[in-house]
Amino acid sequence: MELKYVLYFLVGGAIVSIVTYFASHARGLLAAFIANLPVITVITFLTVYFESGEKAVVPYAEGLVIMLIPWLAYIFAIIFLTHRLGFIPSLVMGMALYFLIAFIIMSIKKF
Repeated sequence: MELKYVLYFLVGGAIVSIVTYFASHARGLLAAFIANLPVITVITFLTVYFESGEKAVVPYAEGLVIMLIPWLAYIFAIIFLTHRLGFIPSLVMGMALYFLIAFIIMSIKKF
């Protein structure tokens, strides 16, 4: 296994740990800020660029924008359903909504 993948794994794990720490100490906005830092996408952009060049970076970036729609549906499901159904059911429904919308988008995008 290449060392760079171990580094990516460690960076990702560190970010998840930091976000969990701040979120569990009622610092949700700070945790959300850290979680949404473009660290992971920067690393991904760099690895895609070094593996395949500029031509592969742009479609990946476009895909991120397109997949923002299902991600927002997932987040809004968590926000609006947690108080009504509880966290776990809202998480499951949010994920199901994400996959449904993503599947629809990917099916349409094929044509």
